[in-house]
Amino acid sequence: MPGLTTLSLKNHSMRKLLLCFCLVLVSSVRVFGQTHSFSGNIGKYPIYLEFTIDGASVEGYYFYKNKLVDISLSGSHKSGLITLTSKDVYGEYAEDPEVFKFKWPGKLIEGTWTYKGKTSSLKLIPLTAKETSSPKCANPYFKKEAADLSDLKKVKIGLFKLKQDGPVTIINTIKIRPFTELLTGIHLFRIDSGMVAEKQKEANLYLEYLQLSEFLTSLECASYSAYGSDYDFSVSNISVSNDLICFSVFTAFYCGGAHPDEMNYGVNFDLSTHQKISPSDYLIEGKDSEFEERIFTYLSRENPGYFDAELPNDELQCEYNNQELWTVDCEFTFTVEGLKLLPSFPHYKAPCLDPEWAVIPYSELKTAIKPEFYSKLNKLKH
Repeated sequence: MPGLTTLSLKNHSMRKLLLCFCLVLVSSVRVFGQTHSFSGNIGKYPIYLEFTIDGASVEGYYFYKNKLVDISLSGSHKSGLITLTSKDVYGEYAEDPEVFKFKWPGKLIEGTWTYKGKTSSLKLIPLTAKETSSPKCANPYFKKEAADLSDLKKVKIGLFKLKQDGPVTIINTIKIRPFTELLTGIHLFRIDSGMVAEKQKEANLYLEYLQLSEFLTSLECASYSAYGSDYDFSVSNISVSNDLICFSVFTAFYCGGAHPDEMNYGVNFDLSTHQKISPSDYLIEGKDSEFEERIFTYLSRENPGYFDAELPNDELQCEYNNQELWTVDCEFTFTVEGLKLLPSFPHYKAPCLDPEWAVIPYSELKTAIKPEFYSKLNKLKH
């Protein structure tokens, strides 16, 4: 949800910005039954606010610029006065609600914000094109997956900020630089150098898209959970080449409900096709059964302690000997050592996730893997 870059100050660009501002201003003050988005202040605190009028009813939300956590609002429009009252994360009116009151429409909206008996001034102006035009919003992967971004999500994307949080490391002669998003703590790397320029650009666009997506998800979790933001995201098993960028992800989050959630999955991206890799991309057609048999046979042979069906159930809490865990549908990531499998488990078996030993050398699977893809896998080796 944040954003912004440096815009050219050439005359034609300024005219475009002024025109966009005027169009936004006109639409925001004259058109009802649509969504209206604003920036402004409660007292000295910068905020962003959005609402939709439907007859006499008004629904919306706002967030502070320094937190980006949504607070739901609901209220009425009567005789040119809008009154909005805050709701809790369950969609009910808050026990100690915040109350917004302001006249509508108007070029400059002025009103009041009241909370626990204290009142502050409220000032709002329609969002400008500048506030919703971060180049990150134009990321092709982001546009493909989320073409209907709201104005306030675009604002949040523009406020996405990174800091380097570790040294540059070298993998397969390619330098990677780790970054953490300042507000949410979502961590991911970028390709620093060592990759073909065109591929490096593509890789970093995709990595930006992934980190932005997790950033927005974390903010959603914080906005609509009674427990605030309890959202972790970490990566491991990073493998890169000029063909592939691969790593495994572990997430742990609690956004409401009976239990927290933990999961791990693989990110495998083909820099030539610009697509996520699925089993059908690397397996020879008709080889699914052979593939499943080979991975189960190898893992049970190399790790007999986890696969001995004679052991009592209390010693096999993860039940790795269940062949249904090891299918073509199992999550995976390509590593230097081989294909790493990431079987899924319910939340109460979270310790079973990410078995370190579940790696099958590519040579064991060669007859099931497409030859042209097998050559790409060999290039992952250091």
